[in-house]
Amino acid sequence: MKVRLTFFLVLLCLLVQVRPAMAAWGSFVSLGSNTVNSDPSCAPLSGGKAICAATSFANTLLVNQFDGTAWAGWQKLAGVVTSGPSCAPDGNGKVICAARATNGGMVATVFDGAAWSVEVKLKAQLATGPSCTTLGGGRVLCAGRSASGGLTSSVFSGTAWSAFDSQAASSTTAPSCASDDAGRVVCAMLDTTSKVIVNRFNATAWDGFINIAGLATAGPTCSNFGVNNTVVCYGRGTDTSMFGSLFNGTAWNPAQWSAWSSIGGGFIASKNSCTANGTKLVVCGAIAVVDGALYADQFNGSSWLGFAKIGGTAIGNPSCTALSGGKVLCAITGVNNKVQSTVGP
Repeated sequence: MKVRLTFFLVLLCLLVQVRPAMAAWGSFVSLGSNTVNSDPSCAPLSGGKAICAATSFANTLLVNQFDGTAWAGWQKLAGVVTSGPSCAPDGNGKVICAARATNGGMVATVFDGAAWSVEVKLKAQLATGPSCTTLGGGRVLCAGRSASGGLTSSVFSGTAWSAFDSQAASSTTAPSCASDDAGRVVCAMLDTTSKVIVNRFNATAWDGFINIAGLATAGPTCSNFGVNNTVVCYGRGTDTSMFGSLFNGTAWNPAQWSAWSSIGGGFIASKNSCTANGTKLVVCGAIAVVDGALYADQFNGSSWLGFAKIGGTAIGNPSCTALSGGKVLCAITGVNNKVQSTVGP
């Protein structure tokens, strides 16, 4: 309850103005000459490394590895996909990347730190690309919007994928899923009235959809808050500001979510990407409507610092993931359809 109250009070006192560029962010670095036709999806590896994936114009998966200093270059994987990828760590040093297949199923591949596995094709009825996140201990959950507007998901055990299940809902967006770092996952979607609805996978089953009274004009995104099994879900409000609500990690009901409150901005083009880079430390990246640049905001454990311009010119949505030492990597697709990244703060 204390975490929830603190977050709620902070949200009421947020700085909404845009600040000058944060000097702590590095220059943008190219991931390579390949062009992509999707948002990037990035996930952390141990030792300050990261993986990013995107879809090529030939509708294949492109993957790239950051060694903490430089990118290895794009590698094309076999198979055809029909959505952007979603990548997630498994909690045991590996990364899983998945995307929607041509038949509405899912294609998934595992990076073991040295090489990518042969892609696995799973039977499903996905209407969107999946959102993947760790359950810990080598397990990963991937969920997508079903053809009927519900939530459909599969769990990777470390060796095999479960059959896709189905949770009834009337949703209009792809889900965004985040781990609570306690073996559970929270997924958020928008319903037909643009309200944020959420569901929690409790390690064995889904707890059921609840409405957290948030109104958003773009698909919501969720991230871990880095403490006490908490998760924050965000969305662009009707005034193009970023809004958020924090789940305190206790009983699964609407009362355990903080009020849907503005975090500031007033210029966000679409979805943000947030990641916890420490205990109650969060960095969010967003693309601005006015100039297409990447902006970032930081929650320093007690307050948000306000959005600051990082730079670049992007299309689509950013992908931010935590590195070691409190650093965050954010990747964007430029207007030339090439991906670039920056590390900060």
